Amino acid sequence: MRILVVAASNREVTDFISQVEFVHQIEPHYKSYKLGDMHIDVLITGYGSAFTTYHLTRALNMINYDLAINIGLAGSFDHFLEQGFVVNVVQDQFADLGLEHKNNLYTIYEQELMDENEFPFVEGKLNSLGNFEIEEIESLIPVKGITLNTLQSDPDRINLLREKYAPEIETMNGAAFFYVCLCEKVPFLQLRAISHFVEIRRIENWNIPSSLKNLAESLLSVIEELRID
Repeated sequence: MRILVVAASNREVTDFISQVEFVHQIEPHYKSYKLGDMHIDVLITGYGSAFTTYHLTRALNMINYDLAINIGLAGSFDHFLEQGFVVNVVQDQFADLGLEHKNNLYTIYEQELMDENEFPFVEGKLNSLGNFEIEEIESLIPVKGITLNTLQSDPDRINLLREKYAPEIETMNGAAFFYVCLCEKVPFLQLRAISHFVEIRRIENWNIPSSLKNLAESLLSVIEELRID
């Protein structure tokens, strides 16, 4: 079985790769590892939808994967999702693709620039394919995400996003990952660890080390379970 782990930055995979065996470098930001008989490649895309779309599409056209797993940190819109929680993203959408006018947001579907049900979208959203009967995934809280190239800290803007999309988390590349995997017909999962709440930016309140540790543990549990199967 060959798995592709996708992250925006090296820090999001550091804890994980310390527990697997390095094999070789495919490209500067694309490396191969193994855990027993499991082949695990790690791709670092950089932040934002454009970089994620390019590097992920390139990787999926170079090598055939049985599963792609996007991991990373996320901001939470819901204080029920506490810092350090690892969640399973089951739905994502592009939240900065459209038109902003007089303090209102309009999607490209509302502007009739695209059919909201054009593959791979369903009512303008991108949906996961399921949990693949992986116990670790089924134990995680399922959440709906939005993806933005520019993260928000203005209260009015945050409230606008809440009202428009009813999101539970935000990331900078989740929807791009969903989009590419759905188009390329590659099974996929997206795991996110909550590092902060979506609010006025206060870096000192973020809990990054604990979130990254929990993220690595969940990812390793998933891979160990697949390895046993």
